[in-house]
Amino acid sequence: MTRTRECFLRMTVAGCMTAMLLISEAFAAEGAASIASKRASPNTALSSDVAALEQTATLLSDVNDIKRLQRIYGYYLDRSNWEDIVALLTDDATAEYGGSGVYVGKASIRKLLYAIGYDQAGLPKGLLREHMQFQPVVDVAPDGRTAKGRWRVFALLGKYGEYARWQAGPYENEYRKEGGVWKISKIRWYETFTVPFDGAWKTQLTKANLADRKMPPPDRPSTSTSAPWPGVSLPPYHYSVADVGRPCCVLAGASLTGEVDKDVASLRAGVQRLEDERDVETLQRSYGYYVDKNRWDQIADLFVEDGTLEIGGRGVFVGRKRIRQYLEWLGKPVDGRLYDHTQLQPVVHISPDGRTAKGRWRALIFTGDLSGSVLGDAIYENEYRKEGGKWKIATLRAYFLLYTTLERGGWDKFAMPNTRPEKDLPPDQPPRLVYDMYPGELTAPNHFANPVTAPPPIAEPVLSSNKVLADELRGLRQRLGLLADTQAIENLQNAYGYYIDKWQWDDAARLFADDATYEVGQQGVYAGRAHIRRSLELMGPPGLHQREVNDRIQYQPVIHVAADGLTAKARTRQLDVLGSFGGKALLGGGVHENEYVKVNGVWKISRLHLYTTFLADLGEGGWAHGALPAPARSNRVPPDRPPTVTYEPFPKFNVPVYHYRNPVTDHE
Repeated sequence: MTRTRECFLRMTVAGCMTAMLLISEAFAAEGAASIASKRASPNTALSSDVAALEQTATLLSDVNDIKRLQRIYGYYLDRSNWEDIVALLTDDATAEYGGSGVYVGKASIRKLLYAIGYDQAGLPKGLLREHMQFQPVVDVAPDGRTAKGRWRVFALLGKYGEYARWQAGPYENEYRKEGGVWKISKIRWYETFTVPFDGAWKTQLTKANLADRKMPPPDRPSTSTSAPWPGVSLPPYHYSVADVGRPCCVLAGASLTGEVDKDVASLRAGVQRLEDERDVETLQRSYGYYVDKNRWDQIADLFVEDGTLEIGGRGVFVGRKRIRQYLEWLGKPVDGRLYDHTQLQPVVHISPDGRTAKGRWRALIFTGDLSGSVLGDAIYENEYRKEGGKWKIATLRAYFLLYTTLERGGWDKFAMPNTRPEKDLPPDQPPRLVYDMYPGELTAPNHFANPVTAPPPIAEPVLSSNKVLADELRGLRQRLGLLADTQAIENLQNAYGYYIDKWQWDDAARLFADDATYEVGQQGVYAGRAHIRRSLELMGPPGLHQREVNDRIQYQPVIHVAADGLTAKARTRQLDVLGSFGGKALLGGGVHENEYVKVNGVWKISRLHLYTTFLADLGEGGWAHGALPAPARSNRVPPDRPPTVTYEPFPKFNVPVYHYRNPVTDHE
């Protein structure tokens, strides 16, 4: 698949025909055996089909490239790698963080970044800056040269002995392809809040808190008219509610090289790479869901036979048997113990030969028991291997960055030391890197180079015989359709979260099918879009709520689309950041097991079921001492049916049903 194809339509353009429809029409023409097709050479007919397919594959590849670009930006921001961030920008890029004003061009943005970093590159000892990038809704423009993306930030900021802060807000960014490489052309971050650890979002920072560094003057005034927290505003969406969930579209008829066999080989390689990226992400996300519930047998099966595992400073365990022994040593699931190891911010690269891969992930960890609420942050740098057509974990290496107990007053006051090899479970090899966690100095090594200055290599396609091209194209068409559907469903689910954040009940309800069902916690089942719309007002009336936060962060999707491309299922994670200024600051987590249906070419939610894992009052010390029940039945808006599953969240232990089997063994 060439990287220079630049003729395709935006993924969410209203009224456009989907790529799959265009391709289906092309194959229908083949079946009709029209006079024109009889007169054309075999390669001419194939060229049209290959063009439509390749444009779709290019679009999906571009979306993945943009996601990697933004996630890498986040990792660079964590470590104060300012020069690497500047290299990700177009020469005329603009940046605006909150109400900072607009900085124009690389030189101006560089000055801003260095000011943020206390006039130095690199993260000094004792400083914490974890800017998590997740919940993307990415769309590419009609000419294939620009794109827009909405992202979520949830950040942990701190300076040991001085301050600890929570930070949140969405990005609405723009991107441009230059020389075949995607770059960031506009950074626009809308601050939801930056608040102290103590009190969290029920409080606010004072001017004295914010006067710890001097920013350079902006080139233009701020475009924001909103007041800082506890003011609440609605950042503009780059997409419309009518088109969220629409699979990507393409223009047919792009000119090719004239070498159909070469073009099909390039297409074949591109489709395989897209599937490999999806499958590696599904593998690692499944690992996270299994860790949550201490399903050690399922986790061990995700590894190759000679795989290795290294967690923190405990040393290296070699081979599947020893990995399972280590995992079982961690304990069994019991009431009163929380173990959520969420997986986010993936940067996955498939090797040119398609046999191995590397991936960087972030784990935001909610753990502990009734004696203490433990919050952790870790980076995975993993390696993967394809065996028998299935991806497996070859090396799992977790670098602990931060572990703190919420009851001890924040990460500025207390941070746990890194683990060391356990005497009662000695590793097979010593730790490969001995390091200290925050407030120590650590940079978990990147497996990748800067994606702009050193883009990763792409394999040369392997040619095949023209005799099989027509049959192969049918298979490639279906595979691309499933990939496009998967991307559309991720956009749909993430957009749902953004609309819920800002109490946009009408728009949120429009994402559901007419006969959909909606079930959250123990509220019961609401049936039909109209009743779902009314149930949303249990979170309050529509419209912005000043002095309130209602963030429902969506991430860690494991999506499976049916072979016919008409229905799908997904397991996704939700992080709840709730409360009000002067009231309470609540933090919660849960797992969706949802279903989707394609209606007139657009994906809709047909069944939303959120299982509450935990809900906690941070003012009471978190989940250890301030655990709250799941949302319960309302008499004001009674449900149509009772809950489909009766359970209690933490401190009780429960396992939401998985819609899928183990991605390696196919076992339940």
